[in-house]
Amino acid sequence: MIKSPLRYPGGKSRGIAEIAARMPARFTEYREPMVGGGSVFCYVRQQFPDVRCWINDLNYDLVCFWKAAQADADVLADELHRIRDRETDGRAFFERLRGVDKETLTDFDRATRFFALNRITFSGTIEAGGYSQGAFAGRWTHSAIERVRDLAPLLSGVRITYGDYEPLISEPADAVFVFLDPPYLTATQSRLYGANGILHTGFDHERFAEIVHACPHDWLVTYDDAPILRERFDKSALYGWRLQYGMNNYKQAGAAIGAELMISNYEPVATSKPEAATTQFALSLEARSSYSLGDD
Repeated sequence: MIKSPLRYPGGKSRGIAEIAARMPARFTEYREPMVGGGSVFCYVRQQFPDVRCWINDLNYDLVCFWKAAQADADVLADELHRIRDRETDGRAFFERLRGVDKETLTDFDRATRFFALNRITFSGTIEAGGYSQGAFAGRWTHSAIERVRDLAPLLSGVRITYGDYEPLISEPADAVFVFLDPPYLTATQSRLYGANGILHTGFDHERFAEIVHACPHDWLVTYDDAPILRERFDKSALYGWRLQYGMNNYKQAGAAIGAELMISNYEPVATSKPEAATTQFALSLEARSSYSLGDD
């Protein structure tokens, strides 16, 4: 199974089995309005190769990466290898990437910059996080770059757009399934997405609920399990699942239990009882006891 080469905080790579079990029984088009690291998209593309796909995000640099990989994943990977060989001082590299005026860059250069920052920042938080020497040494590797090449067959024929999520939810078509993974409501202060976390702190959760409720297609939302969200989606199918975060440091494990919620406007085929599922998230500590929130 080809996996996304992107590290993405809040990504669903380790929750694929639970999400897949609650997808509709049939769909001929898959849309992901907030594709992020694309773990669920990569799964769908391989499990349902004949399904049309449309992915989108509001992070322009992220979209540049997906489009560059679609245009020619080999060219993108080759350039990333050259950059990896050239840049030996991780901190200086990070500061240079952070200091550049992105508006002066081509979309291709924005794609390479995005991937590099994704691999050398804590938990892949790009411009919302800080430099990690541990990530520079262990995540910004030639083997990680090679995984970019694997995206070529997955992205062939896929519609990739930049912008608001609403068009993917409202545009008419037959047998569409929309998967949405919005920023979590109760974790706003973590500022995980965009420059200084603006794509996280500025997200309008009330507008999101209104637009999703008006969606004419089958939809599945993953959210944090908060009372206000259960109220907003009280007419939908709700499925609570427990997430156990393990922090591995020299074989010592700590645990923090979090609650998530899957919400859909259809009754999933899955027979699991609500609140019964537990997904293990293995989080490895980076240098100086800093840990990753979604490294793949």
